[in-house]
Amino acid sequence: MESNTPISESPQQLQYNLGLLALITVTAILGSLPSAIKETSLVLSSSVQFFFRFAIAALIFLPFLRNLNLPLLRDGLIVGIFLFGAFASETIGLEHSSANRASFIFSLRVVFVALFEICTRKKISLVFILASTIVLLGVGFMSWEAGEPLIDSLWLLGCAVCESIYLILLEFFAPRHSSLSLTAVQLWEIALLGLLWSLPKLGEELPMLGETWGSLLYLGIIATALVILFYAIGMQWIPAREAALFQALEPVFGAVFAFFLLGETFGWQGFLGALMVVGGISIVLIRPFDPPISEAIPDAIEKM
Repeated sequence: MESNTPISESPQQLQYNLGLLALITVTAILGSLPSAIKETSLVLSSSVQFFFRFAIAALIFLPFLRNLNLPLLRDGLIVGIFLFGAFASETIGLEHSSANRASFIFSLRVVFVALFEICTRKKISLVFILASTIVLLGVGFMSWEAGEPLIDSLWLLGCAVCESIYLILLEFFAPRHSSLSLTAVQLWEIALLGLLWSLPKLGEELPMLGETWGSLLYLGIIATALVILFYAIGMQWIPAREAALFQALEPVFGAVFAFFLLGETFGWQGFLGALMVVGGISIVLIRPFDPPISEAIPDAIEKM
């Protein structure tokens, strides 16, 4: 006799869905980041705004440093240094690059993650390669619509490389620790590095903080503390290659924010690009469930 009781999702599938929701939330928030950083850069230098952004986020997570242990500190410092490189180079690069060009370069993390994973002996399926190609072409359509030449920006490219390495390492380290504690270690490391970076200009720019507190609070609480926490949660269950692919939605969310906040829109090429991005990610979502393969991380990292 057949049962009419619905079959619930497996625990692994449920975890995958929760991780996916966390990473899509991250991508939506990151879509608003270029305009927030550019607005703050009108008043503060890159280094000073960077320090206060991460100092605010680090103070929020101060209570979660009480359970420190050597493995947590080691793993947090390792991933934190690459996250510092990603956010610092992004902050500098956005001072001189358009948001469209930046979004395209950031989307190259899809390619970098795939290349790094090939180097660490992970198998990349043809489906993933197809989806990555469609996504990159889509972002290209969205970026080139304005007719701007696609000039390489070393800072933004460095951001994409650092974030790709960060995603791969976080896939391995995140399941080992509490998401809150791992986030706290990263934030305090980056805040201290940001303090060292900002020291030459910190004193002279302190009087100007009052003009940017709204943007700094948004950058520190939402675009930093929440983003890094959701990264740590999502990467417990989502492979790095898929996390990078989902983040290709960032220029799509950015276009939505630009439309509602600034009244900006795009033409047929932009809409075609957005459809290609969504289509490429849909290919990944409809394929059979494939959990992360953490054991593929190089032995040198695993034995640290």
